[in-house]
Amino acid sequence: MKAQKYCFHLFLLTLLILPIYATDIEGKPDVRDKNGWKKIKNIKDPYVKGIADFALFESNKRSNFNLLFEGVLRGQTRDSNGTYYRLVVAAKNGAHTRNYRAVVFEQPWADLRKLIYLTAFNKH
Repeated sequence: MKAQKYCFHLFLLTLLILPIYATDIEGKPDVRDKNGWKKIKNIKDPYVKGIADFALFESNKRSNFNLLFEGVLRGQTRDSNGTYYRLVVAAKNGAHTRNYRAVVFEQPWADLRKLIYLTAFNKH
């Protein structure tokens, strides 16, 4: 009987604490899509710009392009033994500006940053 009462109280405590862990600092739900991606709240953050610059720099090394950063339009992150950044970046190649999808993986503690892919797509 005592064990059942203890388990019931533990269950209630869990129900009370769980919503606290499911919200961010501002008290809003930590909204993630079904694959665990979370929207980047401040796409103008210099750190996010640095991730986008890195993606363009790495792509320029691999190709004949000279992509120049114009801005981050939107982005998401996902944590998995590091952080994946999925960004939509506006970049200029000569006189033409296009949007690019980039995914960059980062492990700051290991001093690792890797471009997974960068691909162009049409503006819609």
